[in-house]
Amino acid sequence: MEKVRLVPLLLGLLATACGAAVPEPSTPSLLASSSYGGASSAFSAPSGPSIPSHGDTRGALVVRPDLACVPFVLRVELADPKAGLDLLEKATLALKERFGASTGGAATIAMLGANTTAAPAYTKVKDDKPPPAHFVVTVDGAVEVPLAAEAGYWARAKLVAGLVEASRKEDALVPSGGEGAPELEVAFGAPELKLRDPESHRAELVKRWVERARAFARVAESQTAPLHLVACEPPNAITQTPISLEQVGLALPVSCRIDVSSLPR
Repeated sequence: MEKVRLVPLLLGLLATACGAAVPEPSTPSLLASSSYGGASSAFSAPSGPSIPSHGDTRGALVVRPDLACVPFVLRVELADPKAGLDLLEKATLALKERFGASTGGAATIAMLGANTTAAPAYTKVKDDKPPPAHFVVTVDGAVEVPLAAEAGYWARAKLVAGLVEASRKEDALVPSGGEGAPELEVAFGAPELKLRDPESHRAELVKRWVERARAFARVAESQTAPLHLVACEPPNAITQTPISLEQVGLALPVSCRIDVSSLPR
């Protein structure tokens, strides 16, 4: 038997551009942030649609997302952990086929974390012998679908709809082994649209930050006390903020101090 859930997923920006390793194997939770989460509205009925909140923080640079992804986690408990990994591998291949059918074969699978832990023992057997060992095996990853640059709003909306539909299918990923067979648990996050390689925009983000900092310095400085950038730390990783189906905001956190330059003696 297989359980399918659509639950929130804790997300980090990793090299695969979507999804993060699940730190707690006993809780298969995925976190997906979506710009369509829905904000409360005083003008809509409780049972009616609410106006989505797209956020006010747009970032220093707004670009078109080129990747759609759906985070997922698979978990099974059984006596042989290697057999569990074999089962989860088959389920992952089935996931690729399922999402491929809804995306014209464009879906790929990016695997992230894997975890095997001993399951707690709940019962005792005869003669007070310890129960046979069981293990909880968990893997997680993301379904990834590239977004064509020319794909407009409606094409992207249909793709997202197909991803949601595929994540809600009830049919089993792998054939049931009958009564007593291990139970496969599946959880999906909501589709996310983002940029696969935000680092390609680092030079432009640095340029824009320097221009804004220099503009501020020119306004704030006096003729006798010119201001300059001093004590700059290395820039951090680029952050992404989803805005819409066709926009994602990029920002580059930079830590510098603007101070009066030293005057020659």
